[in-house]
Amino acid sequence: MTEKEELLATAGGGSGGGEGGPDGAGGGTGGSNCQAQLQQCVRGNVSWQLLPVHLRSVLHNNQRDYEKFVFNYSLKNQLRFRGNLASKVFRREQRYYELLIQKSINGLGVFPYHLADIVTKGLRVTPFNYYLDVLGQLLRSDKSYDTLPNFTAADCLRVLGIGRNEYLALISDLKTHTPRSLLFGSRPNPLEFLPRFPVRIHMEPWWRLDIGYVLETDIKYLAPAERALLDDLIDFGAQPAGKCDNEVVHSLYKKGLIYLDVPISGEDRISIPPLRNFVMNRVSGDYFENLLYKIFVSADEHMTIAELAQMLQLELDSVKQAVSFICRLGFAHRKQDQQSLSTSQQPNHPSWEGYNQQQALETPQITPLNYNLHASSFDFDQSPKSPKTPREREKDKDKDSSSIGYLSSDGNTSDFSFANLNTTPQERANNSDEQELSSELEDLSERTTKPPAAPPAAPKSGKRVGFLFDSTLTAFLMMGNLSPGLKNHAVTMFEVGKLCEESLDSFLAELEQVSLLDAEGEGDVSRYFAHAIILRSTICSLRHLLPGGLDLLRLECLEGLDRQTRDRVLEKKYKFIIAASPLTAALSHTFSIPYFGQFLRSSDVAPMWSKLFYNHITGYGPPSLLLCRGTVLKTLPRLFLGYGKLLVNILHSDSYVLNSESFRNVNEQLKNGCVLLQGYGIRTPGALHYESFPFQPTDTRQAKWAAHRAVQRLSNLLDLRQQCGYITFLNTGVPDLGCEDYELKVRLKPQQRLKRSSLVPPSQPSNVPISELKSPDENHFAATPEHGPANEFTSPDCSQVLASELAKCSSRADLLSQSSVEIPMDEELSPPGEEDATEDWTVLDVSFGVPLFDVDTNTRICEQLVRGLCSDSNLEALGTASGQAQALFLEFVRQCLHFEDDPAREPLQAARPLPHPRINLAFENGHVALWNGR
Repeated sequence: MTEKEELLATAGGGSGGGEGGPDGAGGGTGGSNCQAQLQQCVRGNVSWQLLPVHLRSVLHNNQRDYEKFVFNYSLKNQLRFRGNLASKVFRREQRYYELLIQKSINGLGVFPYHLADIVTKGLRVTPFNYYLDVLGQLLRSDKSYDTLPNFTAADCLRVLGIGRNEYLALISDLKTHTPRSLLFGSRPNPLEFLPRFPVRIHMEPWWRLDIGYVLETDIKYLAPAERALLDDLIDFGAQPAGKCDNEVVHSLYKKGLIYLDVPISGEDRISIPPLRNFVMNRVSGDYFENLLYKIFVSADEHMTIAELAQMLQLELDSVKQAVSFICRLGFAHRKQDQQSLSTSQQPNHPSWEGYNQQQALETPQITPLNYNLHASSFDFDQSPKSPKTPREREKDKDKDSSSIGYLSSDGNTSDFSFANLNTTPQERANNSDEQELSSELEDLSERTTKPPAAPPAAPKSGKRVGFLFDSTLTAFLMMGNLSPGLKNHAVTMFEVGKLCEESLDSFLAELEQVSLLDAEGEGDVSRYFAHAIILRSTICSLRHLLPGGLDLLRLECLEGLDRQTRDRVLEKKYKFIIAASPLTAALSHTFSIPYFGQFLRSSDVAPMWSKLFYNHITGYGPPSLLLCRGTVLKTLPRLFLGYGKLLVNILHSDSYVLNSESFRNVNEQLKNGCVLLQGYGIRTPGALHYESFPFQPTDTRQAKWAAHRAVQRLSNLLDLRQQCGYITFLNTGVPDLGCEDYELKVRLKPQQRLKRSSLVPPSQPSNVPISELKSPDENHFAATPEHGPANEFTSPDCSQVLASELAKCSSRADLLSQSSVEIPMDEELSPPGEEDATEDWTVLDVSFGVPLFDVDTNTRICEQLVRGLCSDSNLEALGTASGQAQALFLEFVRQCLHFEDDPAREPLQAARPLPHPRINLAFENGHVALWNGR
């Protein structure tokens, strides 16, 4: 080995490190873009001589750094040696694959099934031995089960039968044996506690068998049928599994003498059913995992793999490898039309008849060759076994004195050598009741996790409706004990990011079992039940808008795609999108197809800006205060005078109600980000009312709300006839007088300090009589000049205004409240000319989309969508209306960021995130203005 190869092997064999030089080069977006370009160059076999100049500069114009990057990236992403740049920078092929396996184990990656013809045939590394080393590494370092990435944990469960509960049992038993072994100076080897043989996995007849690494000593343990199958594989090459005896195939697989290939062609189609045995741990963020999630959210049974690769603009071989892995795990099924089945496919071996019913995961049988080398002695049966009934399998399980079945948290069973080593025959007899209970739980798990059988329906064609939701909905479906089989669908919605039309029948069947009567007495849990029930009615209403049906789409998964890919996916499959409301996830770019949802580009601060926007353009809303990060409140702001309850809106969390005397608690939130405070009630939180739009002229009940001045202004500015959503009205107990001088434009003027000569010197004695002196709390009642309150408590005008205001109060009780001074707003106090503008209900927020928390509002919006909002004429005009509303909103935000005379006022771009506030703003008297700090 040359000096360069030694250096590369040392750099690639370590567990840490990145991909060489460019990891630390640059920063922010520029560094990540260069990193992505370098990765594309490696996958495109771009040599150093053809590398662009700007990428060479990132690598300090050093060819050795580029070779290090190529080598490490090839190992990390499990690239094949031949045909790639790795063969040009490193000459030893066997050593390369040894380093690749070691780096994958250290990085907790999935087994490289696409390299099985090399690592299994040449290195005798099977998936079973590979995942033994992965779990052994975790146990040695005392790491939790959540350390495993999602797909690695799912494949480990499939091969070893070890889920979360089994892993916890392993850690407990390992710690139990540690003190005893420390007396002899060493800790126990974790491999001694791991299973000795793989569990029985699911196989499909169209999978292909190929011979692995077979030694002469392995042949003597084989039955004649097994030897004959190996001879056929040696003589004729790989064969479909369906042409061979089912039990012989399983027996050879468990002994590690064959490996399975899942062939995928560019003409194949796949369908993704509700996930089973998916482990939700963490994401690793590597290339292969990102590719799997892109396929999850993009693939459907009407699109071939070649079309999928073209739409994602990825290499066909990479997409086929990812689809093959998904089908191997059982997360996707290959679709075959009846014509290809009748013309090309030959009948399977008789032993494969009813194989789907026989594929239930069970306790592994003892086989001699594919074993854990660190396990103790074992027995084996040389003859292949015929299919048995479940009762016979249970009898064999009870008779087997060398294994104990454990029910996995993921519905799987596994075999542990530590259970075999530490139980006596008497203890095994005492555990028979536990085994019977375990088998009963297995039967119950199978009954509850399998979706109900539905008659096959004709596939729907044409574009579909997309219903957009976020992770909040999936959390509601998973957190509550709503229905036994609903969790599988919720996991599918979260991990796959999509629930197709083909799976909606079983999903609706599970939602139908949810009843609000089950939520009585459960407090906040009733929200979960309500969302599930309203979601079912929403799907039933919107499912038949188009002949193609309805797909449920998760916003976060769509955001995982780049903008161009996302637009191509949506334009190809969907005619328009309807959003659930409200959505808490951020939307980086508006959709290129008609969208019934928020017209603005959402971000973490968007809800705060939108509330101020709707309040300002209507002139109605509760007193509000938008505070910048770092602001410190020392006293209760004057505009909240009389409010005992405040609504606190913070970043990345739901709003909550706060007592006004506890306003200093907001300072903790202001350390992390901006905060929007709103008056929410006097003694108790205000009442809320949701009113849907577009308003129906014939509905007498909606006539009252349609006549509201705020609704009229909204209709003129945003055109509520083409969109759908709801307006949230708030009744705080204080009538809203509206705005005297309504103006759409926001005018922010810097606060001007008064000249010192105009103020009464603090040291000079005041001539104000004692009867007119003010207490410290009465400064809130001081007269408010045109541009803000007075800056000194001793202004002579304050006492005169105070006396006149107190004279109007009928009694002293009118000034008393629980937490602050309260002034009732009687009709006789309002000026005669403004009585018509007074409204008991004010606007709190405006939301676009379909709500899932209020039955009446949801029903009315779905009726409007079915009646005419989804017409072609309305869909054409929807984009223009949304664009005008977005332009109006961005102009409002721009005006709120700078003072009126600031020359640096640049227009905001819709493609960029909304900026956080730079100035403390107050909404009072129907318009947004600068908050003066009091």
